[in-house]
Amino acid sequence: MKQQIQNLIKKYSDGHISLKEQIELSEQLSDAENHNAEEILHQDWQAQLKSETISVRDLKPVLDQVHHRIHLNEANKTTQIGWLQTFQRVAAILIFPLLLSFLAYFYYQSKHPVVNNSYAEIQCPLGVRTKFKLPDGSTGFLNSGSRLKYPVQFIGERKVELVGEAFFDVVHNADIPFHVNTPNLNIKVLGTTFNVIANEDEFTEEIILQNGKVDVSSRTGKQMAVLSPNEQLTLNIEKRTFLKNKVEASQYSTWKEGKLVFRNENMQQVARRLSRWYNAEVIVDDHLLNDYTFHATFIDEPLDEVMKLLSITTPLSFREEKRASDAEGVFAKRKIMLRMNQSKIKHFK
Repeated sequence: MKQQIQNLIKKYSDGHISLKEQIELSEQLSDAENHNAEEILHQDWQAQLKSETISVRDLKPVLDQVHHRIHLNEANKTTQIGWLQTFQRVAAILIFPLLLSFLAYFYYQSKHPVVNNSYAEIQCPLGVRTKFKLPDGSTGFLNSGSRLKYPVQFIGERKVELVGEAFFDVVHNADIPFHVNTPNLNIKVLGTTFNVIANEDEFTEEIILQNGKVDVSSRTGKQMAVLSPNEQLTLNIEKRTFLKNKVEASQYSTWKEGKLVFRNENMQQVARRLSRWYNAEVIVDDHLLNDYTFHATFIDEPLDEVMKLLSITTPLSFREEKRASDAEGVFAKRKIMLRMNQSKIKHFK
């Protein structure tokens, strides 16, 4: 140890001491119990006094520098300890309320879960039918070209939005009614089966009740009617009037079984339904056809066969236009024009 101190003092006197060695020397000299360091420093002092290359007045600054470094080191230690203690006190003051805030937040979340407002939408392609199941277990079918929007989780209410045609089989829940919103109607039910027709390209909307009871009102909340089984409500969108009729409700939901049923429908209605069912454009190109109604049932029949049967049972003829394609080679929908066949009129009078 004594030899180590002597080496450190010599290096310091020669100006070749490193920072690590300076710290080590200052720790040795600042220790009051280290008599070896005091003795060696005194011996070095005496040796310097006898040296011819250094004067007495030159030694005082050297010793002052040593003592200065010792004081700096002690001051730094004091500052570091003081800063650490202050930081610990401040951290305790800040972290404690922050921890309480986190605990309060998680407790609130457990008692008041965030309402999930995410929605899902089913889009039924033209020419097909789609079966669906809702979060509450209610089921149904979407007809060709229809859209159904609903929340991924029913919270506080059961409400869906429909554009097109759908059949619903609603799970009964006396506490939470089921609502179907169309562009023009609000249908409220508790548990029932019914068919809704609300196509964008038609001037009417219809509700046909099969079982249970439904309350029908406008989108503004004005009540229109309460339907019982085998009753139909038809809304005229332009005139804002409605009509309630007795019907055979089962005939209006056969489409979900692949049956295309017409019951005394005019040719404009027939053309629109054929267009959606077969993903084609069926156009009535002669207003004289509007005076005729059609009554028939088709089961998995292709469009060509349906058109042939129509031409046999009604005074019409049909013509399919040539299908054009775009620059990418994609062909347009089939387009079929319906006109009156004058030669057949006498057979249908």
